[in-house]
Amino acid sequence: MSGKEFKQLLKLNGLRQEDAAKIFDVSRQTISVWCKSDKIDDKIVKLIFERFRVTDPTISPLSIVNGASNVFGNNNSTIDNRQYYSDSPDVLRAHIDLLDERIKEKDAQIKEKDAQIKEKDAQIKELLSIISKMSDKD
Repeated sequence: MSGKEFKQLLKLNGLRQEDAAKIFDVSRQTISVWCKSDKIDDKIVKLIFERFRVTDPTISPLSIVNGASNVFGNNNSTIDNRQYYSDSPDVLRAHIDLLDERIKEKDAQIKEKDAQIKEKDAQIKELLSIISKMSDKD
């Protein structure tokens, strides 16, 4: 497995390098080294397969997803192109944490928009009041 394939596997599972570091119990820098590697050591590949629950070591997790030819840019594969998601508890936990983080960001954005709406409502009320006073004078 190459670092490019490993990086794509992380992406397909919605994992950042920080998440992968937790799953593999290594530093983020180690994950970065793996992602940049031309060929990842067989012991590490075995660990990756274990964590992503790939049972056949002769099959790359990416070939399950994209077909072996797709990794090299050829899209003539007849293999199913749906994403491969691991059911490993560590991978799922990291994915849940990532989604929780996104929810918090969206909640903050909603609160900000609510505040903006409240401010605009106050401005509209003030303008309507001014218009009402002007029409009363006529």
